[in-house]
Amino acid sequence: MHIDETTMVLRILLAGSLGLLVGLERERHGRAAGLRTCILVSLAGALLMCLSLYLCQIFEVEGGNSPYRLDAGRLPSYAIAGMGFLGAGAIIQGKSSARGVTTAAALWTSTGVGLAVGAGLYWPSLATVAMVLVVLNLMRPLDSLIRHSQYVTLTVEASDPEVRPFIRDLLEEYKVGILFVGRERCSPGHSVTFTFSLAIHSGNQWNGMLQKLERLPGVSCYSWTESKVP
Repeated sequence: MHIDETTMVLRILLAGSLGLLVGLERERHGRAAGLRTCILVSLAGALLMCLSLYLCQIFEVEGGNSPYRLDAGRLPSYAIAGMGFLGAGAIIQGKSSARGVTTAAALWTSTGVGLAVGAGLYWPSLATVAMVLVVLNLMRPLDSLIRHSQYVTLTVEASDPEVRPFIRDLLEEYKVGILFVGRERCSPGHSVTFTFSLAIHSGNQWNGMLQKLERLPGVSCYSWTESKVP
């Protein structure tokens, strides 16, 4: 199919419109890479694909007389590889998880949509954007229903060192995985601090466990915080 400048412009505009749909969803959830970023990467993908096809078209005119051979997939492959830098910038590393991975994947997909539109694959591009919107929106409630493994640190300060077996029994009652137990003893006050690295499943059942922990004899204070992945 012959590709001219008018066709290029129309394809780039369509790619930007599809990128806008993905960007709106990311912007609505307050992501760093949102509306403008998704539009730009889609536009860039379409432009690079159109440029690649146009260059191939130019060299095909000369046929076998041209000493050059152009690979139509070379420029698009560089676009996908370069997208990795933007995706990495959208990811924020936390203690036990990384935020922004979904946004990075949305940017990568937007680049692919731009490349597909630039190649004239309109219906596959529309279908991809529709599926992206379904995944980003309709899958969110389903994801909240799935129990996830989490790593937490439980720090208990007690006046009696013998409280440790009771804490372990309480954790076993709630089927909590104990990864590591640390102990710190302060001689002047005769207090002891236990640090438990735990693997738990997400849910609200831990409120009951913490209430029982408060009632254990000798427990003066505790903290329940997110832990680093072991």
